[in-house]
Amino acid sequence: MQASKIEVDDNLQETTKHGSYDFPIAIYTDKFNLFEEGYIRWHWHKELQFSYCLYDKVIFFIENQKIILEAGEGIMVNSNVLHQIKPYKNNNCMMFSIVFDSALIGGNKHSLIAKKYLNPILESSNLKFICLKPDVQWQKNILVNIKKVFSLWNKESYGYELGIRNYLCSIWLNIIREVKEEIKNSVLVVSHDEERVKLALQYIHEHYAENISLNNIAMIANISKSECCRSFNRILKVTPFGYLMEYRTLKASELLLKSEKSISIIALEVGFNGISYFGKVFKKYMNCTPSEYRNKYNLK
Repeated sequence: MQASKIEVDDNLQETTKHGSYDFPIAIYTDKFNLFEEGYIRWHWHKELQFSYCLYDKVIFFIENQKIILEAGEGIMVNSNVLHQIKPYKNNNCMMFSIVFDSALIGGNKHSLIAKKYLNPILESSNLKFICLKPDVQWQKNILVNIKKVFSLWNKESYGYELGIRNYLCSIWLNIIREVKEEIKNSVLVVSHDEERVKLALQYIHEHYAENISLNNIAMIANISKSECCRSFNRILKVTPFGYLMEYRTLKASELLLKSEKSISIIALEVGFNGISYFGKVFKKYMNCTPSEYRNKYNLK
């Protein structure tokens, strides 16, 4: 399965349903040149995610950290963790991602397995992600099983669902044995930065078309303008204004594909005051002009 865009709500939670109620897992082959924006935007989801780099390099931005994956390397992204994924240099890179509900391993949330082996990791403030390198044996074992899950998913041979579940359980057993000491005394803590940024993002998503100032954003988060900038930089590695420009560009790209309105009208509707500045910002984030973007999809 190849996605072309990540859909999120005002709180940046992904709205896509991964798999079905009776088999809550989906596996995506991510070719970045097929994404409308050329990258995977900031989002989070309650499901666990394992990603494996197939070709070239990809960069995971996870809150205030940047992780570069080379071909043959992988990563686990924990539940409810804000992250963004971009090509390292060009969008010809490729990876696959396994996104699944932890219930696939632990069953009922009140089960012994969930309480003893899943929740301590899912609720840990210390484990936002785990890098997986082939030169570390326990991580290599996980990478091997990740590829086996991917293979079973694509072949769909009889009993593949059981095989996938077995490999996921084996992966989790490797993880829990390695990190048990690290999470023993871990307490679930939502950082002040994350709370502030989520409030600010919700405000931006609701009012992006208006004349928003840094002061407006800071007031919503109940912090000073300088602290607002620092919080955005620590979590998203971007300024509040930079995020606002990127979000306006994303909304403009949607209108370019869904409507036949003129580019100047679309620029005004998403909050830009001038067509030339809109074109400059759009090209910065989309690597093409608004008209080139629209023509790429054969729309007028």
